[in-house]
This record gives sequence, structure tokens and C-alpha cells, in this order.
Amino acid sequence: MKGPHEYTLQDLLQKVYEQNDMTDAVNQNAVIDAYNEIVGEMIAQLSRNFKLKKGVLHVQLSSAALRQEMSFRKESLLAKINEKITGFELKDIVFF
Repeated sequence: MKGPHEYTLQDLLQKVYEQNDMTDAVNQNAVIDAYNEIVGEMIAQLSRNFKLKKGVLHVQLSSAALRQEMSFRKESLLAKINEKITGFELKDIVFF
């Protein structure tokens, strides 16, 4: 049981991120890490130029065939990423 002045390390880090306006960078890294883990090493190597804007992850893929395949898997991928990360909800993924 936590006393009135006891905090978890996660609580303290969250506070530091908020005070230093680092929340967006932390969220982007968490989303990219989750994406890479979920899609696997091979697809992760073919993915690049990640950008997270307003809750939407933009991912450049190396081929049109891969873009098509990932578009079919988008809803499942989105659900798995949101399940894996905490404190942030990814709204959509755009492959280009």
C-alpha cells in the first residue's frame, strides 16, 4: 500500500515527460516498438519513416505488395498495438 508521498517509477517518469513536453516522443517510440514486435523482424526491416501524428501512425513500406498485405491486416495490427501499449490509444495506421 502506497503512502501519501510514495510513487511508482512509472508515475514519476510520466510526470517528468509531461513537464518536459516529451510525451509525444515517448508515445511514438512505444508505438513503433510495439509495431516492430508484432509484425516480426522481416516486415519490420521493410518498414521505415515512421511518423505519429494526432494518434495516427504513418509507415512507409518498401513495396506495393507489402502495402496491400498490411492494409488487409491493419485492423488486427491496430488492436494488437493498442493492447500492448498503455496510456495512449492509436487511432489508425496509414501505409504509404
